[in-house]
Amino acid sequence: MPTPIPVAALGQPGGVPPVCVRHAAPAIRRKPVLFRSTPPTWSFLLILLGVLPFAIVATIMQKRVTVPNWPFCRACARQRLRRLLGGIGVALLGFIAVIGFSAAMPPSSSLTAVVVILSFAVLLAGVVFASTSGWATLAAAKLASDGTSLRLRKAHPNFSMATD
Repeated sequence: MPTPIPVAALGQPGGVPPVCVRHAAPAIRRKPVLFRSTPPTWSFLLILLGVLPFAIVATIMQKRVTVPNWPFCRACARQRLRRLLGGIGVALLGFIAVIGFSAAMPPSSSLTAVVVILSFAVLLAGVVFASTSGWATLAAAKLASDGTSLRLRKAHPNFSMATD
């Protein structure tokens, strides 16, 4: 696994990798990507007090770094498009199912609520799947908890050689 990339180096010439991290292929597109650190482990205990206190503390404690020109290859661009269109398609299917089943099934049927809830679940699954199409998700890097370096999660085995 490649060594972490220091955040300070990302602003320097040559600091951003010249090739895609995940596939070690030539970059066809460069996009601004906001990398975030994970919230501290202890902050998850705040969920017991409610989602809002957790969200506030997690947002405050989270470190952020925007890299203005992160490289993406053709395979990454295709994967993003597949995830986005697939998620939108599933969400649309769920939406149509909710409307269709709500209108078509008799309200007195015992299956109506179950079918509508399952349709909402399909809609939610589509939205969640589409949300994985963001450039930050495809970048496959995570900001270290101290905010000083990017850890490459799904780096291609040849990536370290490609950056030399």
